[in-house]
Amino acid sequence: MEKNLPDYTPDDMGKKLILLFIFEKMEFPLTDHSLAEIISCNPNWLTYMDFKESLFLLGEARFIHRTNHGTDSLFYLTDTGKRCLAHFYTKIPASVREDITAYAKGNRNRFKRSQEYTIDYYKNSDGTHTAVFRIKENQVADNLLEIRMKVPTRNAAKKATAKWRDKAAYVYESIFNTLVDEEVH
Repeated sequence: MEKNLPDYTPDDMGKKLILLFIFEKMEFPLTDHSLAEIISCNPNWLTYMDFKESLFLLGEARFIHRTNHGTDSLFYLTDTGKRCLAHFYTKIPASVREDITAYAKGNRNRFKRSQEYTIDYYKNSDGTHTAVFRIKENQVADNLLEIRMKVPTRNAAKKATAKWRDKAAYVYESIFNTLVDEEVH
């Protein structure tokens, strides 16, 4: 989805502002994996190395905050980072801001699902695999739902992985409606 934007090579401040702007437009904390995917899909914004360096420096300056998120890190835009961006966002060319805004609008829900609907699988001593399906509420460490399922092969676990992000909400709703007999007011 790479667009031909006018030639723009951001300076060090511009690189950090672009990253802060991505956080603001995505509207929720992002994992390192999600950020790397966003950058790799949009190399005209930042190179991977510029992204990693800017992420580190923004953390050092306390413009973003990092927490653990399973095996990944989760990054939040801090109030200080929001204030900084509010003062200097015009240093990012309008065309780049528009591109980031359009990308965030078109991909926000996909990234949110990918961070909230997770699956891990591992091999058991008997040769089978256990798949662990999770739904995290608002990307916090606590799971809204966790299901462990023994599957016969690694291939079966991989197939389940491919389906989980599309089916997680339906599975949760079905289990909830089946087991919880209360009306929510």
